[in-house]
Amino acid sequence: MTRGKSQARPPWPVRMCVICRERFPKSELVRHVAAAEGEAGLAPDPRAVLPGRGHYLCANPACAEKFLKYSGRPRRRRGGSR
Repeated sequence: MTRGKSQARPPWPVRMCVICRERFPKSELVRHVAAAEGEAGLAPDPRAVLPGRGHYLCANPACAEKFLKYSGRPRRRRGGSR
C-alpha cells in the first residue's frame, strides 16, 4: 500500500528557484550563499563549494530582477532559545 501519488525520482538532483518556486535540475540553477563577513547580501557560488545554505536562482530574467531585492533572510531556528 502506498500513500499519495507514486512518482519516480529523476536521475539528477533537483532544486527550486527561490523566486519563482519552480523546480529545475541543479545544473541549470546558479547557487548563492551568504556573502563573506563584512559584506551584505548573497554572493554567487558557481562551483557550489562555499559553506552555508544555498539559495538557487533560475535563468529567467524576471527572477534575476526580483532576486536583487531578495534578502535571503535566515530561517527561524527551531528548538530552545540560547
